[in-house]
Order: sequence, then structure tokens, then C-alpha cells
Amino acid sequence: MQAWIVRRDGEPADVLALEDVPEPRAEGLAGLKLDLAGWITEPASLGAALDADAEAAERARYAQRAAAASGRPPYEDWVLLRVHVAALALPDVTMARGTYPVRVGRPYVSGQEAVGEVIDAPPGKADLVGRRVVAVTMQPWGSLAPVSVGVGPVFEVPEGMSDADAAGFVIPAHTGYHAAIRRGKVSAGETVVVLGAAGGLGSAMVQLATARGAHVIGVVGTDDKVAHVRALGAETAVVHHGGDVAAAVRAEIGVAPVHVVLDPVQGEMGASARTLLAPDGRWVVCGHAGGLRPIDPHFYMANHTIVGATLGGYSRDVMRAMETEAQDAVIAWWREGQFRPVTTEIVPFAAVPDACTALAERRTRGRVVVQIDN
Repeated sequence: MQAWIVRRDGEPADVLALEDVPEPRAEGLAGLKLDLAGWITEPASLGAALDADAEAAERARYAQRAAAASGRPPYEDWVLLRVHVAALALPDVTMARGTYPVRVGRPYVSGQEAVGEVIDAPPGKADLVGRRVVAVTMQPWGSLAPVSVGVGPVFEVPEGMSDADAAGFVIPAHTGYHAAIRRGKVSAGETVVVLGAAGGLGSAMVQLATARGAHVIGVVGTDDKVAHVRALGAETAVVHHGGDVAAAVRAEIGVAPVHVVLDPVQGEMGASARTLLAPDGRWVVCGHAGGLRPIDPHFYMANHTIVGATLGGYSRDVMRAMETEAQDAVIAWWREGQFRPVTTEIVPFAAVPDACTALAERRTRGRVVVQIDN
């Protein structure tokens, strides 16, 4: 099959290559394990890296991962997918650059989210064969391929939701729920600032905080994103134009207290936004679009709480319960009209590098998805 594969570090337009690679098969998944970087499998499963030094480094990294996971059972909560539509997101950019918080082994097929038909599954998920599902995919078998491997959460697409909308649903909705509701504990009447509010995750968090009854301030970089954020329920949309975020927000809301900052950006913007918080405020760090930087240890002097939020690091049983809780809650809001997937653009399979460049340059809104099965 032809898939978008990455073999070295660099900008997506430079390192994404459309190549023939073997389809993943059920027998090849038997006995494999997962960690935060994806499936722990021999680098040679998708061919060699570009040169001997890179190949040796990947084999050493594989050996370390395998040793660290030696006491864990094989991962059996997967399905094989015939992919219809895949979603793009910032990790497709940062993984390619080598700046993703967890190093992903090379080579790998890019893409983290897919909608498609289940064509094979282990006994525990055999009832899903033949059904249309949305699933997270992990490297090396990402979603930008005709066949991929879905891992938990795997959910049937609700009736009335299109493939394109479903493809941009699970990761933003579940991550947003985890950040805003479970970890951030956003509640009615609070004032909540959402950074990167026009992005995939930001768009989801604007809606989720609004559904909880919060007063939401969406922060965006350019004027053309204001209408998008306001349509999602933000009471105020603040454009920072690359300047000081805190100053831009204060110019709009004055001295009103800010209780929560939902931050999928970090970098200089996150550090600035934290200064908006009232005492006892929560800075919920849930992404890295602006880069990772050290956090000033003097933050405690302001009586602020820094909350880390990522969907990883929990036991499998805890993850299953969390996934079900988030899916039930967000689908209920979707049925009530309080939440909608934020797919804004559908691009052809051949356009993946250009679409990833647009993501990297922050020219996109919501979720961009790729039509796989023409």
C-alpha cells in the first residue's frame, strides 16, 4: 500500500514521502506492546532508516523501549482499519521535526486519528468487524495509509455524524474533556481563557468550557479566526497579533479575574497568559504548539496551580473508564447541540505535505482531514 512515511527529522514538506510499505496484519501484531511513542516493534517493519548511523540509533532506541516494557503484557485492544478519512494535527508536524515530547522511532507512517471499517480484530473486539468506527492510531502504523491499526479508544461513529466530522472528533473531544473538565475542573460562572482557541484542541475546549457554563475568552493570532471562535460559544475573542497575550486579554476584559487558562500552546504565550490568573487559579498545560520551555519556579508565590493534562500514563483499565466517560459526555452534548466536531477542511491524499505546512504555519482552523479512500 502507499502511505505517507517519515524516515528522518525535518519539516513535513521535506521529510514526508509517499512510499509503498507493507500493510499491517493481525499476525504481525501478536505479542506486541505499546508505550507513549507507539508500538514497540522492530524498525525494519517498514524498511530501513536512511543511513547506517540512523539505523543503529533506531535499533538502540527499540532495545531500550523493549527492555522498559518487558514486564507488561502484550497490547490486545486494537482493530485493523480500512481507512476512509484521517485527521491531521500538530503532532504530525512536531513528530516529523523530532520536537514531539516523546521520540517516535523512524521510520513511521504519520497520522493519529482515523475513521474506517474494521477488517480484523482480536477476540475481545471481534464484534466491531465490519462496522464504521473512529479510532486513535499510533506509530509506526499511523492513519495516513489505506490500512492502519486503531487502538483504544475505538468507538462506533454515531448515526448522523459524517466520516469527515468523525475523523476530527475523538482526539480533540477526549483531550479537551480531559484538560477542561477532568483535570481543569472548569465550572459554571468561572472565567476561562483558551489559548490557540481556533485550533483543533482549542476549538473543542471552547465548546466544552461553554457547555459547563463558563465565561470563555478565546485567544487567536489573526483577525480571520475571530468569527470561528465566537461561533463555538466564546463570549470574547482576543487577537494577540503576535504580541503580549496578557496585555491583549486585559485590554478586552479589564481587571476581571481569570480562574482558568487552558493552554495547548505553552512557549512565551503560555508564560504570559499565566499572569492573568487570580489567586487559586489553574493553568492547565495540555499541549506544546509554541514549544516547551522551563517553568519559572517562583510561580508558587502567586498561589497558582499548574495542572498537567495528557491522555497517557494511566493503567489500561483506568484509560478505558476515562474514554467511556468522555465519549458519553461529549456525545450527549453533541446530541443536544452544545458540541460539534470542528472539521473545517477536507484535502486529498496527495495534499498531505502542503496541509501539514499550513498547520505548522498556523494557517488552519479547527481540524483538517484527509480523504484516504477515493
